[in-house]
Amino acid sequence: MRSIFIALCSLCCIPLAYAEDAAPEHRVKITTTQASTQNMEVIEHSFGRIVDTTSATIGAEIPAQVVSVRADVGNHVQKGQVLATLDVTDSKLAVNAARAQVRSLQAQVRNQEKTIQRYQTLNQQQFIATSMLEQAQTQGIALKKSLQAARAQLQQAQQHAHHARIVAPFSGTIQQRFIASGDYIGVGKPVFTLIGAHSRTAEFSIPETRSAHIQLGQEVRIYRNQDRQASIAHITEFSPAINTRTNALTIRAQLAPTATHWYPGNSISLDIVLERHPQAVVVPENCVVLRPQGDVIYRLDGEHVRAVAVHTGVHQHGMVEITQGLAAGVSIAQTGAAFLSDGAAISVVQP
Repeated sequence: MRSIFIALCSLCCIPLAYAEDAAPEHRVKITTTQASTQNMEVIEHSFGRIVDTTSATIGAEIPAQVVSVRADVGNHVQKGQVLATLDVTDSKLAVNAARAQVRSLQAQVRNQEKTIQRYQTLNQQQFIATSMLEQAQTQGIALKKSLQAARAQLQQAQQHAHHARIVAPFSGTIQQRFIASGDYIGVGKPVFTLIGAHSRTAEFSIPETRSAHIQLGQEVRIYRNQDRQASIAHITEFSPAINTRTNALTIRAQLAPTATHWYPGNSISLDIVLERHPQAVVVPENCVVLRPQGDVIYRLDGEHVRAVAVHTGVHQHGMVEITQGLAAGVSIAQTGAAFLSDGAAISVVQP
């Protein structure tokens, strides 16, 4: 019994320092980084399509038979280039008839003017009545008006003959052909659909809630869905009213003429740059931790960290803008920040 009592007394007398060594302070392993600055953008994402605002369906302007077709689907044509020719037999006959009518009336007008001059002389000498002179003058006016009408008919006939050559109204590419040699076509019959050579416009919509941020000239980055190579465009127009069915604003942005790899109908995604924040203070997104009091970051303080409340702004490419509470160059916790609390002991490790 005496030996047991002595052993218990020995255990009770273990030094306090030895007990503290048995329970070392817990340290959270983290990696660190520094707050930096970079340009940040407020971006609205959208989807749309490439449209051609200059595409046109070319129609026949006279009824005639197709003599030849000189362009086909996929052909690149220049403004004024002949795409098809029509039979001009009827047009030539009409031009010849109108020209003959003009010449006949011109001769009648000349003869009538001579008659009027003779009647004026005779009337002054009182050899004819004034009524005969007035009748001749009236007939002269009527002949001149008939001549004007004949000249208009001649011009119309010549214009019809000119329309026997169907030409491209602008430079572009033939998308559709509706005629073949030998067809007889009437006025207004579609013959070709032409797509503009350099007119490429992105059409898209954004929600009504973001419409107040849209301005003419605003930069838009356009991507085809199959790749991420951007083409830069600028907003050229937007609808004057919100679409009540979709609650969205329709917008168009003109691509540069060099953007030849875009085709009408292409589906696209877009980034609309609403705002730019130059030299904003930024940190990696995993440095910001949500706590009951709001967003915080943990600033290094020796072997411990201090919680700092911050206000965040734009999130972009894994970085978050700090609008208030942090300056550039401050060392902060990154990996492991979610396991920290104010005053926590840390152990910095290499990432």
